[in-house]
Amino acid sequence: KIRKTLEESEGKGDKTPDVAKLVSEEWRNLTQEKRALYEEMARRDKQRFEMEKSMYTGPWKIPVKKRSQKDPSAPKRPMSA
Repeated sequence: KIRKTLEESEGKGDKTPDVAKLVSEEWRNLTQEKRALYEEMARRDKQRFEMEKSMYTGPWKIPVKKRSQKDPSAPKRPMSA
């Protein structure tokens, strides 16, 4: 339904705020049964995410490559003007 509205607008409604307005309007107009369906899907997905997050043992941060030490006998850079 939203996609049809965007296609009919011929490029006028393809900005993010316009799309967000259409989506929020559709959400407000949903019946309680359909809204409950989506909220249940979100609840299950959140539980799945929390389970996967608790089982994750990989690196939390990507290690930063340390800069190699400069050769102390290397010539110094000239002073700038």
